Amino acid sequence: MCSALPAFLTGALSVQIRDDLEYSITMVGLFIGSAFAVAGVFSAPMGRLAQILGPGRALRIGLSGSALTMVGLAAVAHDPWHFFAFIGFSGFVNSLNQPAANLLLSNRVNGEQLGFALAIKQSGMPGSALLGGAAVPAIALTAGWRWAYVAAAALTLVAIALQPIGASDHTPLANARSNDAKPEMPTRLLLLYAMVGLLGATTAGAMVNLLTSGATDSGMGEGTAGWLLSLGSATGIASRLYQGWAVDRKGILPIQRLVWLLGIGAAGLMVMAAHQPFSYALAVAPAFAAGWAWPGLFNLSVIRNNSSAPAAATGISQIGVFIGAGSGPVIGSIIVDAGGYRPLWIFCATALGCGSLLAVYLRSRIRANRTQTLATA
Repeated sequence: MCSALPAFLTGALSVQIRDDLEYSITMVGLFIGSAFAVAGVFSAPMGRLAQILGPGRALRIGLSGSALTMVGLAAVAHDPWHFFAFIGFSGFVNSLNQPAANLLLSNRVNGEQLGFALAIKQSGMPGSALLGGAAVPAIALTAGWRWAYVAAAALTLVAIALQPIGASDHTPLANARSNDAKPEMPTRLLLLYAMVGLLGATTAGAMVNLLTSGATDSGMGEGTAGWLLSLGSATGIASRLYQGWAVDRKGILPIQRLVWLLGIGAAGLMVMAAHQPFSYALAVAPAFAAGWAWPGLFNLSVIRNNSSAPAAATGISQIGVFIGAGSGPVIGSIIVDAGGYRPLWIFCATALGCGSLLAVYLRSRIRANRTQTLATA
């Protein structure tokens, strides 16, 4: 959650930042996009680095960078290059935090509970959006938007303090995986995962970062729009937890559930395309509960197929997620500036629908690869 706060908090505070510093919505989208663009570039090598450092050490280093980012945004961010520099750096450290957290869970959690554990971990993303939405009426509209970054930095320091020093860096399993382990799955299949993640995260990046400004544009009050984002994020968290529990308890293939979630999310976004206050209120539940509930299942599927090197494997599959999360706000902002919010939500619905179809194809390729591996063993 703290790793994602610099980007998602900036999205939630976009109206206040634009009013104060007179930036266009496209500029704010570029700020947010810089975090995920940098993370996408460094995701694979940082996944490998997390495999070598061990999860605890990697998380402490990365979270320290996240805290410094938010202190910098609160203290000195005025010019556009300030935002690009600080938020871009937050993406760099986030590319270390994500695979490190995946490695920590795969090392420490029983396989029959890993789906729920990953769901909890992946709830950090909507958790950051929830806090960002709540920060609008609670802090930004009272004390000012800079103090929201101060509060986020303080929360990150708490997260650092809670990391057990050394305990997660020296387990036999972590040491065994730190040197020569490589993903078991062919790179071409990991890149297909990355493409599915790209389509899903493009939609999520646009939806989360532009929901408050879109709802405000439709006639909803700023404070209500902020709480709507928090409601959607809470719904997304509840859905992620349920999906993880269901996969563990019912033996559902995570990629099969992923197909359905992306499809249902696309339907919810088509309702949002009506661009009326009531359509935002109606669509927020299905859009977030399905269209942003898939990342835990996504990572679970990758880890199950690459149990010897989960950080290295998710470092590759996460490339698409980071690029999509970064390009979503940028593409979305450009669409809004050119044609408004209705075309944006239609574009997002189409992207999720394509992601669902691609996940069906990926499922068939995984089965074919498994059959081929057994035949040659």
